[in-house]
Order: sequence, then C-alpha cells, then structure tokens
Amino acid sequence: MNIFDLAMKIDDGFLGLASFVKNISKRCKLSYLSTRINLKQDKIVAEKDLFLVLNGPSVKKQDLLVMKDKDVMFVNRGFLHPTYKEFQPKYHVFVDTKMIKGLWPVSWLDEIWKLSPNTKVIMPLAWRSSPYLADYKENKNIIWLTHEFPYLSIGVSAACFAFAYQSGYKKIYFTGFEATGIGYEMIKAAESHFYGNDEEWKDMNSAQFSSALYQHSRHLRELNKLAIFLRKKGVEVVNLTQGGLLDMFKREDYPGLN
Repeated sequence: MNIFDLAMKIDDGFLGLASFVKNISKRCKLSYLSTRINLKQDKIVAEKDLFLVLNGPSVKKQDLLVMKDKDVMFVNRGFLHPTYKEFQPKYHVFVDTKMIKGLWPVSWLDEIWKLSPNTKVIMPLAWRSSPYLADYKENKNIIWLTHEFPYLSIGVSAACFAFAYQSGYKKIYFTGFEATGIGYEMIKAAESHFYGNDEEWKDMNSAQFSSALYQHSRHLRELNKLAIFLRKKGVEVVNLTQGGLLDMFKREDYPGLN
C-alpha cells in the first residue's frame, strides 16, 4: 500500500465518523424529532422501475422521451430541459443547501409545478423548518425525505438512490451522470451540464478548486461503496449514460435512447 492509498483509508475512517456524528446530531434535535414524529405523508410504493435523469451534457444526445411513461426523476435545474413539460416527471429532487441559503430561488418550485403540476418534489426533512420554505412546508406535492445514506460527498444522486431504496424500487436506471463536470468547469473547454456551466463556479480560484477536486475524489470513492451496498441489498442499478467515469455500475443500452 502506498502513502496515498493509506491517506485515503484514513480519510475514509475520519469522514465516516464525521458523517455518523453529523447524522446523530441532526436526528437528536428536538425540532427534527418532533417533525418526524408528527409528519403525515403517504408512503411511496414502487410499482415500476425508476428512471433517474441527471444533468450531464450527454443527455442532449439522448431521446429521453422513450422513458416518458416510466417513473422518472429529475434533479436541481433539470426542469430547464426542453422536454420537461412533455415528460411530466413523477419526482424532482433537491438536497443542495443552496436552496435554503438563498443562493437558489425557491421560486424554482413554482416553475416546476407550472410545467408539471403533479410532480412530487423531494427535499430533506430537516429543511421543513427552514424560513425559506415556510410557504411550502404544508404543500402536498412535497415529499420530505426521511432516509439518507451516510455518503456526504455524493450529493443529490445519493438522495435519489436513498429515496428509491426507501420506496422499494428494485431496479434503477440512470443517465446524465458523467462525473466529469469539475474538469469542464476548471478548463472552460466544454459544458459541465446540459444547460451549460453553473454560474457559482465561474469565479472560483485555485484554492477553491483544490477543495472541489478533493470532494470529487471522495465522490467517486463513495459511489463505489454505494454500488456495493445496493448490490448486497438486491437493488439493480443500470448506467445508461453516454461515456463518463462511473464503471462501478453496469452499463446497458436502452432501446431508442441513444
């Protein structure tokens, strides 16, 4: 074992402990416990496979509408996709804290429901007490996510997989997940997402990119752990993305998609 592999194993242990402590701390707060105990929402029961559409640039080359009548989930700025209204997706997920820090407008929720009135928006239960979401906390089109995986670096995709696992989906297809976006953001040679590049990245300096690259390394390591966990639990995950780095999930061609 070389020194870099050893350093990553130490990181695994330290960050795993940090994740555990963070989750315990959050779940022990009286406000969180009270919300969870008193929350009334219908249980989701999976009846089909789940199709997850992420925001990588490769989705521009795919005919996503072949999945139109499936249980389809979008994330973040996915409502900007030109087929979103026609899709009428079943779910849309937000877990990035930019939503409750005022960096992303909560009006995105209204934009989603204007395009697709019956889409269920999934957000972390801890956000239900956020003042930014005060006008939405009783909205019946919001599902408050109560199950989380202990992988801090995976972000919104982990929340999607957690919701799918919690809801009993046994097969998850995903596309638009190249895991190469940070490289494009750094060199400005290509778009990191189907809608272009994120504005919040444009003024980042080398120190900030150094931190982002470290997080991206964690992202790939934790995706490998998540893939192993889901396989052990009998959940099949299929990568339909054109290209990309995610070799921890098996790849398939889907009829009509490419």
